[in-house]
Amino acid sequence: MQELAYVDDIAPGSTRPLDDGLLLVRDLAGDFHLIEDRCPHVGWSLATGTLHEDAVIECPLHHGLWCLRTGDPQRYPARVPMTVHPVTVRDGRVYRLPAAE
Repeated sequence: MQELAYVDDIAPGSTRPLDDGLLLVRDLAGDFHLIEDRCPHVGWSLATGTLHEDAVIECPLHHGLWCLRTGDPQRYPARVPMTVHPVTVRDGRVYRLPAAE
């Protein structure tokens, strides 16, 4: 497991870009998600994207929507799924889990 952040350092409804091109997202409900920090549509950073109910992020450039849980596109022009990485929260910290084989 790789430690990513302290839970208390990231407010619900905010994002934190990481050094490896990933984006840690705390959705409006307070759940954590780890995605690639680029829109699958054109590669734009999602760090300033809008977070919506039901764990959805909106690209700030063309306003496509993706589900943070599954990576599935939710609204055009989003057509390609985004990569979602598994995370867990333990002892007040957020960790990246190894990818399933």
